[in-house]
Amino acid sequence: MRHGKAPEMKDVCVVFIHGFMGNSALFAPFAEAVAARGAEVRLLTLPGHGGTLREFLRAGRREWQAHVDAELAALQAQQKTLLVVSHSMGGLLAVNAAAKRPDRIVGIFALAFPLYLRMTWVGIRIRAASACRERPGEDPRIVAARELRGVSGVTLWNAPALIPNSLGLLRLMGRTRKNLPRLVPPLAVANSIGDELVSFSRSLALVRRSLPGAQVLQLHESSHFWFCQNEEKALEKHLLHMLQSAQS
Repeated sequence: MRHGKAPEMKDVCVVFIHGFMGNSALFAPFAEAVAARGAEVRLLTLPGHGGTLREFLRAGRREWQAHVDAELAALQAQQKTLLVVSHSMGGLLAVNAAAKRPDRIVGIFALAFPLYLRMTWVGIRIRAASACRERPGEDPRIVAARELRGVSGVTLWNAPALIPNSLGLLRLMGRTRKNLPRLVPPLAVANSIGDELVSFSRSLALVRRSLPGAQVLQLHESSHFWFCQNEEKALEKHLLHMLQSAQS
């Protein structure tokens, strides 16, 4: 930020980073809210996402991290004040990038921050059902998981091909756990007790232990991909508060 002077709103850029096999549709209400306040919005699409399974398998954790590093560095070079909003793996990439180059990043808001994963029958059911055709009256968690998939052509039969990149995700988690204590920009984390993929207790325990000053929001009704209406509004309110703080 400039010496003692609040940045112009045109200099504030909110960068959204989606997660593993995800897309930016999850951020639509949040992007609309910050754009209405006059901030610039940047929705990143990670390498291998937004296309086919074959394209996804050609990329990996190194390409994902390098892409986020380069995008943030380019915005920093433009003297933008950056507020980063992420979902799932996007939070890992954001923290790792900010740990290396924190200048001009005024905050990271990590949704479903996955420092540790967990396997649940609910998670398996949601993932399996989301790979099938939509059914009337379907669980909204399944609908969200299907709509937010950023890789096409994934079926129950070719899912084993995802193993190498899934292992890459685990390596990213390990790297982030090491980098977390070195993070300088303020971190806010919003995880759900009902998240079927992320370990709520272990992930938040490590955040509190590594960064005692981090803000922690506990969601009680939402899942990994789906946010209930009242909690989505609470997340939007918190994001707008972070945006306002970025101007001061």
